[in-house]
Amino acid sequence: MAVDRRLLREQVRDEILDRLLTGGFPVGGRINEVRLAAEIGVSRTPLREALASLAREGVLDARPNRGYWVSALSEREIRETYPIIAQLEVLAIRLSDPAELARRAPGLVDLADGMAAGADARDVQRADDEWHAALLESCPNRRLLDMIGDTKRVVHRYEHAYLGDADSVQESVDQHKRIAAALRDEDLETACAELADNWTTSMNRLVARLTGTNYSG
Repeated sequence: MAVDRRLLREQVRDEILDRLLTGGFPVGGRINEVRLAAEIGVSRTPLREALASLAREGVLDARPNRGYWVSALSEREIRETYPIIAQLEVLAIRLSDPAELARRAPGLVDLADGMAAGADARDVQRADDEWHAALLESCPNRRLLDMIGDTKRVVHRYEHAYLGDADSVQESVDQHKRIAAALRDEDLETACAELADNWTTSMNRLVARLTGTNYSG
């Protein structure tokens, strides 16, 4: 039964996160646990476990004896988190077999085209996640991959805003293709530089959108 409970908690967490990513809860607003449990169709226990998990990830703000609030979007969080993800992903591909990365390069190009074809921001975000997952798939360090996954969860709700812009999507697609081309040629240094630039570009676009300033690539 413990396994079933854990799966339920993860399903509830994913449902709540999906609502957060699509604007289902206003930033800074309080989570109505009674109403949310009724809407999802679960008891309060798995709901609270899921909320606690999201609070640990920084998506929600837990206030003792008061409940949970949707955390405010933070420029500082973006600037602190994106460089971490960039360096972790660079490390992951450095640990991967160059020949295997070269073999995967055509598939990465196809996935990049799929990102360009996304119908909405959620489709684009899922395609972007799929591309990065495929890029890192041959990394032998499972602990590193888990760390990357945990860190990315912090920024998913920011990416919903970033990935909705057609110009930013095309720029990301072009960067992904340049990374794939470098991997095809087994030019690891160029691939690593392009990958770091991909995350830096994402960070700068997000900061510009969050602060209402103009983005200059």
